[in-house]
Amino acid sequence: MVEITKKAHSIEGFIHPSFSIGGKVVPYLFIENIDEDDLTLIDPAFLPQLPILEDYIHNLGYYMKNIKRIILTHLHIDHAQAANEVRNRTGAKIYSHWIEAGYLAHNPPYPGPPTAQRTQEMARKSGLSSEELTKKFGSLEVEPIIVDNQVSDGDMIGSLRVIHTPGHTPGHISLYHSEDRIIIAGDSIYKNVFGVDHMYLPPAPVSIDPVTAVVSAQRLSKIKFDKLLMSHQDSPLVERARETVEELVSNNIEQIRTQGSVTLK
Repeated sequence: MVEITKKAHSIEGFIHPSFSIGGKVVPYLFIENIDEDDLTLIDPAFLPQLPILEDYIHNLGYYMKNIKRIILTHLHIDHAQAANEVRNRTGAKIYSHWIEAGYLAHNPPYPGPPTAQRTQEMARKSGLSSEELTKKFGSLEVEPIIVDNQVSDGDMIGSLRVIHTPGHTPGHISLYHSEDRIIIAGDSIYKNVFGVDHMYLPPAPVSIDPVTAVVSAQRLSKIKFDKLLMSHQDSPLVERARETVEELVSNNIEQIRTQGSVTLK
């Protein structure tokens, strides 16, 4: 259990099929109003791991029914698999960028990486049998998700401002809370995960357009924020986050200038 601020909480304990090399997923819970039972859930992750979310919410003194909004930063299974079930249990509305909404509904099918086969390969590297894989993560195919509210860049979802940060996927979004100076970055930036011991931008094996991902990170670096919360991280950045992102972007831009592409170092 991690309280970032009184309103923003990271929910620890969710694992990714590549957990043997530091793979983890971090959903976030945002308390929209401290005095009201009004919660926003960001990226509910894998369905079999929902009991972790339920325990966290109960320990905070809330109930699953207090979740009013489910925000999907993007369509990938490790972020969206449990969305339908959470909506069924709570009546919450699902939000995503309008570009992502069609892919979530499988209309049209999403053409980008990673494929279910790629996810299975990561799981095999973790030593999981097929039975263990199903038990921990369910099916590695995401069922169609019908988005209730399609959003665009600059829209507000409660007190969170939508920032369109494409690259990892076409409709990827980040979220900004100005009062706490927090950015919830989804998969636009990684930190010390999947066997890489530094911050990096999501590379080609998992991103449809890595160069656009650099542009999106550059856009984030222009916002006034102190704390950066990522979906795949060893820990959040809770001070001087903007300066750190600026340096990350500068290094990636230099790499594009010299090599013509982005590679993971």
